[in-house]
Amino acid sequence: MNAKETFLKDLLERKKKGTYKGYRRGIELFEEYYQKSCDEILAEAKQKFASAEPTEQTHFDRKIEAFYKWMLDRGYALTSARSNTLGIVQFFNFYRLPTNAKIPMPPPTTKTYIPKIDELRRMFQVSDLKGKVVFSLGLDFAWRIIDFINLKKTDIPDLAQETPIPIQKVTQKENVVSATFISSESAELLKAYMPTLPKDNDYLFPSIINGSHMKDESVNKILKVACEKAKIQIPKGKRLTFHSLRKRFLSTCATLNIDSEYAKLMVGKSIGSDIETYLEDANFKEAFKKVREETLSLSNGTIKTTMETKDARITELEKELSETKMLLKAMTELFGKEILEKAKQQYSIEKVKADTGEPLTPYEAIQIISKLQQVKRQKEYDKLLEETNGFNHEA
Repeated sequence: MNAKETFLKDLLERKKKGTYKGYRRGIELFEEYYQKSCDEILAEAKQKFASAEPTEQTHFDRKIEAFYKWMLDRGYALTSARSNTLGIVQFFNFYRLPTNAKIPMPPPTTKTYIPKIDELRRMFQVSDLKGKVVFSLGLDFAWRIIDFINLKKTDIPDLAQETPIPIQKVTQKENVVSATFISSESAELLKAYMPTLPKDNDYLFPSIINGSHMKDESVNKILKVACEKAKIQIPKGKRLTFHSLRKRFLSTCATLNIDSEYAKLMVGKSIGSDIETYLEDANFKEAFKKVREETLSLSNGTIKTTMETKDARITELEKELSETKMLLKAMTELFGKEILEKAKQQYSIEKVKADTGEPLTPYEAIQIISKLQQVKRQKEYDKLLEETNGFNHEA
């Protein structure tokens, strides 16, 4: 193995997969900047480190600092530039060639901006076909960017199916199954987009430089350009990145009171051993439709299904609501005493009203339990929305 492979093999055994990929990316960028391979860099560093000349000994300190500036000049965010620099620093440390390069700490991480749906629609409208696919599919999946850019053409199921179309992928960070759907909007866009892709590249978002996929910086640039064209004003201290789509999806799930387990499953968060139950649950598909096709439609009806379909869905929901009310009424009549007893045992609910002292009805007990469940669900969503995407979401 060469010097880089030896270092990376050792790193993979000791560090998390995300750290490994970040350091590997930093080393590859330094090779590009310095115009030499790691073997050549290592040989030169050993020679200069052994020199009696101070300027020779500190040669790579200056080059690493210049490398950091080189990335900033190319549009890298401060956090990404620093993370990439740590890769080459750790490479030198591994071969006992410590550096004293001065790499400034980035300012506190800016918060991800969660765009409003009307802002997303404006950005969607001014984007080209690839940009539209990024926005639409990005909202469908709400994945981390590393999983999104690794999509291959073969990952896309038959687009002739009835939408929304189920799709599954094992996420890289948590190594869990993300089971979600391709919306009717994205299906129509993909039908137009996929025939334009080069036949000699397997990726859905191919790189124009090599046979791999687009970099996360390129995807974020698509969003940035669309934001500028649509004249969207991002509040000071916040950033619009691909991670914004993930947070928009999760925020909408929270607003619509979607079961947090459904939301976790769709975006690739671990939900435990009973995942098979959700994969077969018809309500799972309905949850996606409610979030993505009814609330977060980007085309405002010009691409997705017809208004007749939406009207039929409204009628169906009204019927479901009526049936639910009847079922709830029947349950309270049949199991009133049991409901009150369970409420007292599991939720510490008193059998009398606090303000009047009058007996609590089974229906009122159910209402209190419902509110408690909503509070619990909101806490779970708050935790999800507080999470970041590592340094990638700042790129």
